[in-house]
Amino acid sequence: MSWPSVIILVSAERRPSLEARIRSLQLEPDPWTGDERLHRHGYSYAIDLSGGILADFAPEELEQVRSRIGEPYAVRVSCQSMDAARAFLHEVLPGVDGLVDTNHGESVPTSRFLTVIDRHPEWDWRRRPSTDLP
Repeated sequence: MSWPSVIILVSAERRPSLEARIRSLQLEPDPWTGDERLHRHGYSYAIDLSGGILADFAPEELEQVRSRIGEPYAVRVSCQSMDAARAFLHEVLPGVDGLVDTNHGESVPTSRFLTVIDRHPEWDWRRRPSTDLP
């Protein structure tokens, strides 16, 4: 199975702080993909800070995002495993006001996303939406 990925969405005004937070983790450039690589706590990640992932959103999806957070900036994070994804998100998301797009039909406010992964540590958002959890 492919690496799980998420898209972190914040308002464009918050881009500098989110990007700085992620870059502080000591990213390394990947000359083949143009993404950044991160090796942290025994996990590997591919991170796209360009914001270009927004081009993959349907117009109605972008409109929904804009209605929730304003003009968006997006970071795509591909993680070696679900455990890696949880570790990264726990490190990066606290205090971030935005959304996590699961790439599986759900965009969850960042604080709620952290609450759900704390309550349901085995949750795999690729298979089950957060709204189906008890």
